[in-house]
Amino acid sequence: MYMKLPLKPLLAAIAATGALNITVMAAAQARVTAPTTSAYRTSRAIKARQNFLRNIADNSQISIGTVNSTTSEPETPAQKKLKKLNTLYTNKHVFSETQSALALGTENKKMVSPNSGAASLLSTAPGVHITSENPQNGSGRYNITINGMGIGWWSGNTYRNQISVLFDGVPMNNQITNDGQWNSSQIPILNMIHGVNVIYGPGNPKDRWYDSLGGTLNFVPVQPSAKFQATVGTSYGSFGSKSGYFLLNTGLWHGWSTVLAGGYTAANAFYQGPSNWPQHSWSAYIKTAHPFSNGLFTIGAYIEKSDATHTFEIPVTPIAGYTVNGYGVKGPLLSQQTSGFYNVPSANLWYKNDIVDSYVLYSQQKFNLGGDWTLSNTPWYRHAYRLHQASFNYGADVYNPEAAEHYAPTDNTIGDKLNVAWTSKYNDIDLGGWVSDQRYHTVEDLWNPLLGTSQNNPYVYNNVELTSVFSSIYAQDTIKLLDGNLRITPGLADVNYATTMADLPNANLSGAYLTATPGAQTNFTRLEPSIGINYKILSDLSAYANYSTTYQNETDLAYGAYLQNIKVNTSAIPLTKAVDYEAGFRYYKKNISLYINYYHDYLTNLLNGVSGSLTQLNASGYNLGNALYQGVNISAKWKPIGQLYLYGSANVEHSYYTNDYNNTGVSFNGLDLTGIPHYSFTLSASYRIPLYDGVLTPRITDQYSGGQTLYNGITGGPTDQVMNNYNLVNISITYRTTLLNRVIPGVKEAVFNFGLYNLLNRKYESDIYLTTGGYQPGEQASLFAYPGAPLQVFGGVSLKF
Repeated sequence: MYMKLPLKPLLAAIAATGALNITVMAAAQARVTAPTTSAYRTSRAIKARQNFLRNIADNSQISIGTVNSTTSEPETPAQKKLKKLNTLYTNKHVFSETQSALALGTENKKMVSPNSGAASLLSTAPGVHITSENPQNGSGRYNITINGMGIGWWSGNTYRNQISVLFDGVPMNNQITNDGQWNSSQIPILNMIHGVNVIYGPGNPKDRWYDSLGGTLNFVPVQPSAKFQATVGTSYGSFGSKSGYFLLNTGLWHGWSTVLAGGYTAANAFYQGPSNWPQHSWSAYIKTAHPFSNGLFTIGAYIEKSDATHTFEIPVTPIAGYTVNGYGVKGPLLSQQTSGFYNVPSANLWYKNDIVDSYVLYSQQKFNLGGDWTLSNTPWYRHAYRLHQASFNYGADVYNPEAAEHYAPTDNTIGDKLNVAWTSKYNDIDLGGWVSDQRYHTVEDLWNPLLGTSQNNPYVYNNVELTSVFSSIYAQDTIKLLDGNLRITPGLADVNYATTMADLPNANLSGAYLTATPGAQTNFTRLEPSIGINYKILSDLSAYANYSTTYQNETDLAYGAYLQNIKVNTSAIPLTKAVDYEAGFRYYKKNISLYINYYHDYLTNLLNGVSGSLTQLNASGYNLGNALYQGVNISAKWKPIGQLYLYGSANVEHSYYTNDYNNTGVSFNGLDLTGIPHYSFTLSASYRIPLYDGVLTPRITDQYSGGQTLYNGITGGPTDQVMNNYNLVNISITYRTTLLNRVIPGVKEAVFNFGLYNLLNRKYESDIYLTTGGYQPGEQASLFAYPGAPLQVFGGVSLKF
């Protein structure tokens, strides 16, 4: 089986390469014929080359920017305050942390496809795994796990609300829903993101949020700066993929600095068949900052819109009745083995459209209170809207009362976080808290026109409103002993989770109302103790360990949402509890860093929804279980010689149920959790080759995902089978140059890139699990899967002004 590469993207890439060669030759000819005048010798291009060669001699970071002065002017107070807006962790910061943390920055961004969205960056971190039904574009939905605990949507991982996702420090999670607390398509433009802070486990109270059991991800966007900067870029690739973005920093102007960014991405899916499955996303971001005498004020806004169509899973092996033309319709059998690995039915038979719209308005205020006291405050408002429109006409005339879906939940959240900090030689004290108030309204209609129902007269429907007010008051103190070489951080948080669910049945609809519980209300308050320690053994070697007990409110399934004819005792609704232990070593020098972390997390009262079949969308129940997550993460960066850069990350994990049963009494005790690779690694190598007017950097990246325990969608739990090993190799080449400085006015640097992703064209399943189609009584569970993306080609260019 081979993949036919799209012709247009290849021609575009070849044309771009040819244009680059012509530009290089023209510039070389210009240098030969140009007079060697004094003005030319002191031109900006000559200065850039001198600076470039000087940096190579020093074996420092290659820079091909212009040189304005041989001496640097001292920073003003306003410039220093603007620098603090960049909250991406540094190596120095991570080296002294008492919690498990690391940062993903520029080098990590270069390892993934430029059109794949910000979530793809996470795959380079140890212990972080992503899967998707359409992974080659930022519009597709990703499921993300950190050390086995997840967020997003994927059938093989039933726990989907264990990670807090932040944008510039502002929480983006829906607080209560089981199936859409955060979608990766909400950050579709990777170039808008400066980097990601990753905290493994609950972390310290100051950094913890309501869904931080497994970790916290803070996507740090580009920030306002003291100097003017601008970048525009575009890229094209396989399957009609295209994207464009811009970044504009005004620099300080009348005491204010503003950054404006935006981007658009679109593609067709790589599936083969009669339909294109288009998807597209755009996002925009603005943030303005005003430094003043004793503080800093910012106001920001972020908005996105994502619209993606996709098919549903297809059988791995042929099943009687399943053909490419519909269930029970004559034609070739539909499966990866018979109709083709990437072949899917027409959108007229299987179709789903996922729309995700959201925006965030927020402000950050920082005040110097005097006496080493500072105050920071962040109020925010977030609006999110999702629309799922689906058509399951495949076999709809045989048996499927839920052949069409209209699902349109909306949530609105207002919140605020306040922190007061005191810094001294021996103590760093943080006192503060946050509150987040969300209104979540979820509406769903399911029907089948072939069986006499419609959206206005559905087979079943749901109309539920949930109010959740979550808050935390915390105190933590980093005690610094032995000249700061020993840091101990005890912390205590008092959390409160108040939830109310109201059923809103419509008396004018004849369909069955999904939720059986006539409203529910809970209110929980718990204390969360934690302690962390970091000891600097040597100047470049530190050891750390931390412990925490944390809690999380259950999702809407625990309150009976979507559970038809399932009575829920609201007085028995528990909190999910996590007891987390982590320990490790960090080694850091200028040209090498090493991170080793062991984790041991015991979670109780994990809520697991049980579905039943591929076409029956409403959950048939849920169960509560206990599980142990344990493993080791390793991450390393190394510049052994010259301009060679090596990066590696690895994870080995064994996570299993200690006590778990489904709603029919089937036991999963001792079985591994699903959707979690037993081991995985990323290896990347790049080498910067200096050229006269730039730097050429080839890069190769290898990502391997080890076996995952197979999920059974009927029983709602794992099996004893292991599936889905795969290895993906990506290569790319980047050329940073000042060649265009003399061609396009104002351009300081041009960056050309070209890449091949899944170079070996590996066939692998991004998602695979056991389920039934639901088209005939007594149908046996079979393997259904989404194929992963085949070989893809991307080429692009960006200009910096």
